[in-house]
Amino acid sequence: MLAALFCVSAAVGDDATNRFLKALSTASVGETRLGTLRETQDFGTFWLVPNVEPFFDAQKSFIHLAMDAPQAVPINEGRIDPLISFDPFSPIASPLRNLKLWMRERLSVKTDLYNCTVAQQASSSIAGQVRGAVSNRFSYRIDWKAWEIAGVGLGSITAQFRANNNWSAQNVDLSAAVGSNIVFVDSAENSSDVFLTRLFAQQGFCDDRILIGAGKILPNDTTAVNFFADDETSQFLASCFDGGDAMPIGWNSYLPGAFAQFIPVDGVYVNTLLTSPLGELNSGGGFGTVGDGFYLVGAEAGVVAALGADTDLIGRYSIFVCNTNAGTDTVSTNNKQYGNAMALIAQQFIDRDLGVWISYQLSDANISPATQETTFGGSLENAFGRHGDGVGLGLSWTDSSTTGDRQQKTIETYYRLRLTGSLELTADLQLIDDPSNPQAKGGATWVFGLRSKIKF
Repeated sequence: MLAALFCVSAAVGDDATNRFLKALSTASVGETRLGTLRETQDFGTFWLVPNVEPFFDAQKSFIHLAMDAPQAVPINEGRIDPLISFDPFSPIASPLRNLKLWMRERLSVKTDLYNCTVAQQASSSIAGQVRGAVSNRFSYRIDWKAWEIAGVGLGSITAQFRANNNWSAQNVDLSAAVGSNIVFVDSAENSSDVFLTRLFAQQGFCDDRILIGAGKILPNDTTAVNFFADDETSQFLASCFDGGDAMPIGWNSYLPGAFAQFIPVDGVYVNTLLTSPLGELNSGGGFGTVGDGFYLVGAEAGVVAALGADTDLIGRYSIFVCNTNAGTDTVSTNNKQYGNAMALIAQQFIDRDLGVWISYQLSDANISPATQETTFGGSLENAFGRHGDGVGLGLSWTDSSTTGDRQQKTIETYYRLRLTGSLELTADLQLIDDPSNPQAKGGATWVFGLRSKIKF
């Protein structure tokens, strides 16, 4: 089965393979430098609301709102090569994009609006459970860049709303149905119908070498991010690649908390966070758990460097450690369980559009569903010379915290096609070898997926 999947991946990815081998043969590791301040901010996950002028800016330009002006692609997306020039979503998307452009230029509000539908079908399930699932996510995010003071930094506010729907028969949990109790086969699916995912304010200092924020946050936004696999709507769907599974409870949830990010010297960053880990579980996704006595605190130290003949291939190498007093039994018992976790991750561009990574997560068994998880893989943007297309391949090994569970091996590959100016279609294939739940049959279970993402 593994050989079959690799043959399929090779057949559809000859261009990616050739570029990978060429990049390895031409990149000189000896020619390296530390990242610049801007590169360290970008790859150290400092969110500085790019391409937006601050609201309180005397030089701010004036722009008329022209709702009928054609806008073939989303604002700020750049060049794409849609397979079909005709876009049936254009009558709706163009006015919205003109409004987004006006909001960016006049109100300093950066917006992101999309709808993503995921359909999956598994080759087998436990005890004849439903093997197909369909989920839908509607997302709207705004980032308001209020000010940017020379020598100090920016001030901004971020809010994001999502509406989630499970359109599956019997509201099936496909991950549990196939025996993948730890690794979610669809990271885009969420049990909360409508909720506020992010709401935080942040302020920069010392030319944005220091960034401090607080509100409702996702811990994985600022620490241990894998930027080659951090968007489940257009990259990898399995949770082992999107965030990871050997981290404390709350790690992949939206929680009340605070973060502080520092760049002591160019090329080196330190990111820290403090959150309430039961926030999404016990307060309906609000702020009701603040001060409940439970915490998740962590810090990441990383280096951003560049290599290659032109020293323009950026890489990020980091270690993340965290401590919590909320464990896997805390939700049901309300008792404190102390434990630690860590993550090592190396990410490197080896070509302009081709990046590879390897990561390792290790956690105490009482605070996480998995004790350790290893992943590696790569993703290629602008695949086959088509701007907007992408292809990826990832492999993982996940060890459960539950005695008697099996070590699960997961392989995922995807191809993202830009069909029109507004619509992305992504074909996804996951191979789950020995699902962690011992009730599932051993060997290979295939999960076929198709994603459609409408970008306004």
